[in-house]
Amino acid sequence: MPSAKLLILYTGGTIGMGHEIPGDSNSPLIPQGWEFLQKAMPALSLDGFFTKEKGIEFTYKSFDHVIDSSEFNPNHWAEILETLSKNYISYDGFIIIHGTDTMAYTASALSFALQKLGKPVVLTGSQLPIFHPRTDAISNLSNAIHIAAANVFNLPVIAEVLICFNDKLLRGNRSTKSSSKDFSGFESPSFPELGSLEQSIQIRDKYILNIPTEPFCVLPNFETNIIIITLFPGFNPEILSRLANDKQLKGVILRTFGSGNAPSSEIFINAIQLLMDKGKTILNISQCQEGFVNMKAYKTGNNLYKCGVISGADMTLEAATAKMMWLLGNEKNISLLLGENLRGELSTI
Repeated sequence: MPSAKLLILYTGGTIGMGHEIPGDSNSPLIPQGWEFLQKAMPALSLDGFFTKEKGIEFTYKSFDHVIDSSEFNPNHWAEILETLSKNYISYDGFIIIHGTDTMAYTASALSFALQKLGKPVVLTGSQLPIFHPRTDAISNLSNAIHIAAANVFNLPVIAEVLICFNDKLLRGNRSTKSSSKDFSGFESPSFPELGSLEQSIQIRDKYILNIPTEPFCVLPNFETNIIIITLFPGFNPEILSRLANDKQLKGVILRTFGSGNAPSSEIFINAIQLLMDKGKTILNISQCQEGFVNMKAYKTGNNLYKCGVISGADMTLEAATAKMMWLLGNEKNISLLLGENLRGELSTI
């Protein structure tokens, strides 16, 4: 019988929340320790289904201080990356238990920082705490185990950073949080789901990235001096001109209209050009959840193209943000790589 060794890293999030005052349902929810979570998941015990019946060996690690995912920053990404790097050889797969608010950002960040990843890294969590009678935590974690220990369940090994949530398997850097109330929680707006985990598990092999043959390594640096600008009717371009003089600012993500369109006024274009002249990297992504930035389609987009603005194609906001931060922190050919498909995060036309 095949066996597998899995490392589960608990970072916090709704899945492990409990009331600040035990027994008082009116007190706010705060992150609890791993023991709180483990008690509610008997299937993870030595006598539980996964170990006793399937031969899966679990190792559990936890942040020293588990957090609500709205507190996440690149230091936490670095902590996850260090754990994965130190334990990569010893395990067949990894599960990261994470809050939903920034899960797609973390999944995107890890997808770029983990070079030549040859094993599954699965992020999951829940919309309701594990103590709740209608929690989605148990099924989400169970599904994540099936994907991380693929060989045990006769499933293809998916060597990617993934989000497993509400019976859906999504590429991490194609995911976005779509609801704070629906159990579905996450969507992949411009790319098919990699699999569905209903009564039978169906994996869409043709969308899965190839397993690399080169050695695994980690590039963990992220540049935080970037800004996201969302355009709207009446947007004041002088804001961009002032940003151009900020010496710490390295990159701008411009959330434009439709297929990458923006105002064509002289003052706006001059502000964009000033940013470029000051050495700021500008990435154009659409405010639309679905669709593709094509700056050559309309004159209002072509003006940005002529200034040297880079197309973000169909990247999600989370992927675009993490990719820019990672490239600015680790690479020199940023203008070339930002618009290229590195980890399946964007489509090309």
